[in-house]
Amino acid sequence: MAVTHSADSDFVEAGGSIFTGDRLVASFPRHEVVKFDEGSFVPWQQQVRFILAGYDLLGFLDGSLTTLTRFVQATDGSLTSNPAASVFTQQDNLLTSWLLSIIHSSFLSSFTDIQTASDVWIMATSLFATDTNTKQSPLWHELHSLKKGSLSVRSYVDKIKVLCALLAAPGSLILEVERSAIFLAGLSFDFEGVVSSTSLSSAPLLFQRLVDALLECDTRQS
Repeated sequence: MAVTHSADSDFVEAGGSIFTGDRLVASFPRHEVVKFDEGSFVPWQQQVRFILAGYDLLGFLDGSLTTLTRFVQATDGSLTSNPAASVFTQQDNLLTSWLLSIIHSSFLSSFTDIQTASDVWIMATSLFATDTNTKQSPLWHELHSLKKGSLSVRSYVDKIKVLCALLAAPGSLILEVERSAIFLAGLSFDFEGVVSSTSLSSAPLLFQRLVDALLECDTRQS
């Protein structure tokens, strides 16, 4: 990413967040970012969040930064142009353009009316939620019928995590105890020791603790 600095270093507080007008992120990575399509929303969302968090630009997505007034009152009482507002608008336009460039062409027709980076984010989230809602029942079935089988431990765990993320995105909360139960139910007799040890525990084990135990058991068996 290229960062330029404006001549003014004014900052304005808006919506509980602070926008600093002394720097401008002028370019964003393209080839390294997964493009948004019907099957990539979760990794796309994660990458975009990490990239923009690194440059303190998340406020443009979640709406905590709002459009600044174009004019401010000078010390003599007259109205003068607000330099921070100009930088804010320029930054939002550059960010919006970048977000559209990492959306698959088959989805771009849904973004013709957007005007801000926040609009892009809301539309992408809405499209994903709508698509996921139509798949909720098959996703739940796939999650609860998932078996480790010939999958590696990490592939099995990743599959559970992806399905839980897809179900959670539109608002279906996957409790820790439920995720752990699904994890144990999909194990074969080869991992009976892991299953038995959990039944002896007075409290439900955390999902990651179960994963660690399964990895350790798998290492001993190999």
